[in-house]
Amino acid sequence: MEKILNWRKGLFDSNYQVWENAFLKFSINFSSFKNSAIATTQEGIYLLRSEGYSNPETKIFNQKNEVLAVIRYDWISFKAKIFCTSGEEFDWSYQNSWASRWSVNNHKNKQIIYNSSSGGGLIHSNIDDDLLIMAGLFIREYYTRILYLFIIIMVILSTSRSIF
Repeated sequence: MEKILNWRKGLFDSNYQVWENAFLKFSINFSSFKNSAIATTQEGIYLLRSEGYSNPETKIFNQKNEVLAVIRYDWISFKAKIFCTSGEEFDWSYQNSWASRWSVNNHKNKQIIYNSSSGGGLIHSNIDDDLLIMAGLFIREYYTRILYLFIIIMVILSTSRSIF
């Protein structure tokens, strides 16, 4: 059973809303200066907290502070792996060079495909798993923030070089 969800976020903020049939399914609210977020779903509240720089990872906690999944990033290839406590593993990767299409899948029977345009997009999923859907959006925002930070650093370095 394929589900089609809509997602959107503000132009200058990092707060996502996911809609199913015109009803809010869940939202993700990111911290301004940290790679962490709080997701609110109909089933509960989840905390996504990132830690580490050389081997970065994000842990997804439920309301009881239990780890439900761990996301590990591969900065070189802009990919990630999601390790669920159930033992399932999922790969996250961009599907095109414009970074407007990405997917989460286990290369067997579960797949989520995301498409984006300015400030929103569609999610095509053959599973009903809010945790994986939110993880896919979180990873995208994680890499978007890294890209923006890299651009800011390059601008600062190029302008400071011309000043001195």
